[in-house]
Amino acid sequence: MRYSLEIEYEGSAFSGWQEQPGRSTGQSVLEAALFTVLRHPVKVVAAGRTDAGVHARGQVVHFDAPALPEPLRLLRSLNALTPPTLAVRKLYLRDPEWHARYSALGRVYIYRLSTQPQVLESHVTWQLRCPLQPAFLKSELDSLLGTQDFKPFSLPREDGKSTLCTLKRVEVKCEAYSISILLEANRFLHRMVRSLIGAAVDVSRGAHAPGFMRETLERGLHKPWTWAPAHGLCLEQIVYPADNSICLAEENVYPDSHLAIK
Repeated sequence: MRYSLEIEYEGSAFSGWQEQPGRSTGQSVLEAALFTVLRHPVKVVAAGRTDAGVHARGQVVHFDAPALPEPLRLLRSLNALTPPTLAVRKLYLRDPEWHARYSALGRVYIYRLSTQPQVLESHVTWQLRCPLQPAFLKSELDSLLGTQDFKPFSLPREDGKSTLCTLKRVEVKCEAYSISILLEANRFLHRMVRSLIGAAVDVSRGAHAPGFMRETLERGLHKPWTWAPAHGLCLEQIVYPADNSICLAEENVYPDSHLAIK
């Protein structure tokens, strides 16, 4: 049987998602918990491989197992065995052909910025001691909407794989001293989001002229720009087509939380 888990984690606690010898990663922590509960080795396949320091609110993984304990008990056992920096939110039963990575239609990331010092959210926010112009952030990123070759905005790769991505949505929201930037695409290249955010911030604070990002994409400019730090980035959601998957269990302390308490 094929199952999937929806996971939240704080990236600063791990050396990235993917398993690495001798290092604590999201994958290694989750697989160790599954081994303890199911009493046999389990390999999980993730929808995306987040870098060290990048957080996730909606990471999705799948795994195969012959049978599971009672679903809610399994969920709670996993959360008891994983550190406080990783939580399993939902358990699904999937079709055998369903794949956490290849069945996905898109990924949604949010990057959080602050133009003033923030203490309580400092570990999830890039704090910039300079004014930013949100309209420039939006217009620069909007100029890249659609299907483009995003190779200039990623780490170099020589594996021959395509660097085409379709940027579907850009949203910029401002609240007090905070700015959140949402990016949705069918896929993202290695460190692409951090590169895009850093370049947009450089334009907003006057380090490059407006239109810099589009020109970089079209002409392959080699002017240096800032790469946004990992801790401001969060994988918010993996988008899948509607199917007949079944949610077997969900952590919900207050099942009637939609009701107002008077």
